[in-house]
Amino acid sequence: MGGFLENLKKIFTVPTGDTTSNFITFMVRCNKCGEEITVRARKNSDISRVSEGESPAGAEYFLRKEILGGKCNNLIHIEVCFGPGFNIISKEISGGKFVE
Repeated sequence: MGGFLENLKKIFTVPTGDTTSNFITFMVRCNKCGEEITVRARKNSDISRVSEGESPAGAEYFLRKEILGGKCNNLIHIEVCFGPGFNIISKEISGGKFVE
């Protein structure tokens, strides 16, 4: 049974020394209770490729995510547009603030 669990561990972790991550991380703060929440978005499933004309100039990828913290029931919405290499072109938030 240990072999099966070890194989699962290899699938869901980034090897040490690997600088490329499958995740993009954001920190947001809830407007209602002040809780700081770490949000991880998977590049291969949470972030979508956009068609021409559907987003700001230069945007290649788009993320829309709803975030719910553990302290209150305030729903935070984020929308982020990314360019080549997943660099952030624009970001919007409602119900909270991005923590820089």
